[in-house]
Amino acid sequence: MRVSIDPSRYWPAIAAVSIIALVFLLVRCSDRAQDSAVAQAREAGAAQIREEAAGETLNRTMEAHNAAEVVRTDPVARRDGCLRHSRTPENCR
Repeated sequence: MRVSIDPSRYWPAIAAVSIIALVFLLVRCSDRAQDSAVAQAREAGAAQIREEAAGETLNRTMEAHNAAEVVRTDPVARRDGCLRHSRTPENCR
């Protein structure tokens, strides 16, 4: 005895499973795309913060360099710096 399976009886179930699988794949792809976009935005923000910090460091270094140059060349500023940092102010002349 041979049992025959009628494929026309199962097509609605096959179609439903196919649609569910397609929806699952679309949701999975969109989640990965969103995670990738978030990671790129986070990295871009971190790079911007590093760039701003480097610029601020450069500005402060230049200000310190200019202030040191003033102390080296200006006798009043040199004496004021000496008085500010010396334990024995008599040595500042």
